[in-house]
Amino acid sequence: MTRLQEAAPPGGGIRSCAATAGASCVRPVQEDEPGAWARAEVPAASHACQAALLPDLAKVGEMRRIARAFLRRCRVSEPVAGLVVLAVSELVTNAVVHGEGEVVLRITVGVDVVRVSVTDHNPAPAVLKEAGPDGESGRGIRLVDAISDAWESSGEETWCEFQDARAAA
Repeated sequence: MTRLQEAAPPGGGIRSCAATAGASCVRPVQEDEPGAWARAEVPAASHACQAALLPDLAKVGEMRRIARAFLRRCRVSEPVAGLVVLAVSELVTNAVVHGEGEVVLRITVGVDVVRVSVTDHNPAPAVLKEAGPDGESGRGIRLVDAISDAWESSGEETWCEFQDARAAA
């Protein structure tokens, strides 16, 4: 089961900008801003997409599709979007395999940065591992470290960031 929801960015009201591939997307807007809904595809100061799922490896592909559609809608450059989708796949898989309880994926697209955050209820942080040459797992966080501009794990949350200059509207 996947549960999708809207989340308010700090300090502002929200208005849904669209259900993209079944994902909920939000951005701050002024309530009295004329035509705000019509300009929802124009890059704003911040867009966010959040999806929650029960731990199930079969849902990882769905999270990749949601991420890809959301990033396209936010006009994230294709090279960066590809890296973000790869990070989504690795972080969600890590949370499903090693986490506890519901897994929440949140993608935030700012003016020049894309942040991916995955949370679960396991208090142990994700760690870099050395996988043996024949090992079937243990490379996900190392891959996220290699492709992202920054990453960290505090236990229940693991996040990474990518720099991106979005295309002009």
